[in-house]
Amino acid sequence: MTSPSGPVAGSADSRLTLVICAAAALFEGFDNQSMGVAAPMAFRELGVSPSYAGLIFSAATLGLFLGAAVGGRLADRLGRQRTLMVSLALFGLCSLLSSFVHGAGALFVTRLLTGLGCGGAMPNFIALASEAVDPRRRLNAVVLVMAALPLGGALAGVMAIGDRLGWGWRPIFVVGGTAPIVVALLMLRWHRAASRGSGQPAIGSTDLQGPAIDSVGEVLWGMGRARTTALLWTGFLCTQLILFLMLNWLPSLMIGLGFSRTQASVGSVVFNVAGSGGAVLLGRLHAGEHRGRSVVGTYGGIAAALLGLVAVASAGNSFPVAVLACALAGVFMIGAQLILFALAPLYYRRATRGTGVGAAVAVGRLGSVIGPLFAGALLAAGGGSATVLAGVVPFVLLAGAAALALTRQTQSSD
Repeated sequence: MTSPSGPVAGSADSRLTLVICAAAALFEGFDNQSMGVAAPMAFRELGVSPSYAGLIFSAATLGLFLGAAVGGRLADRLGRQRTLMVSLALFGLCSLLSSFVHGAGALFVTRLLTGLGCGGAMPNFIALASEAVDPRRRLNAVVLVMAALPLGGALAGVMAIGDRLGWGWRPIFVVGGTAPIVVALLMLRWHRAASRGSGQPAIGSTDLQGPAIDSVGEVLWGMGRARTTALLWTGFLCTQLILFLMLNWLPSLMIGLGFSRTQASVGSVVFNVAGSGGAVLLGRLHAGEHRGRSVVGTYGGIAAALLGLVAVASAGNSFPVAVLACALAGVFMIGAQLILFALAPLYYRRATRGTGVGAAVAVGRLGSVIGPLFAGALLAAGGGSATVLAGVVPFVLLAGAAALALTRQTQSSD
């Protein structure tokens, strides 16, 4: 898929690599939402208790965390495309197995292993996308690839129609498992064909790493990268905390602000749809010359949207204005996530990029766990929806400050 000297911008190999990376992002987004779509039907059929349901939901998140940390490191040792192939095959196979389970314990195990495969895939398709084009186009390439992630989540939501058609929940995992396996097999075929045609490994010399690579500590904290890694981790942790808090709690928070359940559902849909479309434009603007202004505008927009929701509730619950605030929150929050995904590969050299990106993605996964727990803790302590929304703003400012400082850090030259 790439030449021994690396991919060439605009070449057929470059385009093929970006298509594969976008497909991997699409299927990962599908899987991230598949359990939420399948849960009402699956838990009812399998007799899953509410307490155990929480464990099943968190199983994939734990797998994502471990997979991102391990997958990125393995990529630097074994090659990104090999690691991506194995990761896609693992999460595809385990998603298929989820469609055959007949007990809550088995579903927990398959979701854990699915998350492990998904987590291993993400740092690899981010790094591959950044390396498939010349340095001037890296931000645009990663933004466009990562835009497929929320689109995959939307496609998973469409699968909910299966309940009305009598399909049940199992086809959701059949679709979510078959597609990545097909892509992994196609990658293997192209890899073998390219190897035979050139007489050299299809993944290229820059993708083959031996055991003599820098230690994890040296990659992350050595050679003047300590500040960069700390800023990147802060941005990922806080941004994912904010985003997943809203993805999990937005309907409940809107009801707490005085809106109806129907209005809350509409607000949640608008948040996701607006975020999927608008965030791509925002990410492309960030790839331009004024990155600092883009970061300030993005995180400032998040804070304004959150405080706007609180203000709307205080001023008489104008639903159209609340929908606009939800749309802006989706655009800026998902846009902030795309910006960080695009920035992460720029600060680590090619030979150790998988380790650096994988560690940042893993830290972001911790934020995705902390965010919903943070909202739950505030509500349990007696706070209302306004308290939660206002309480998120300090994390927005911290993430924005870290991302702004990142734009001023020295980037890797390869």
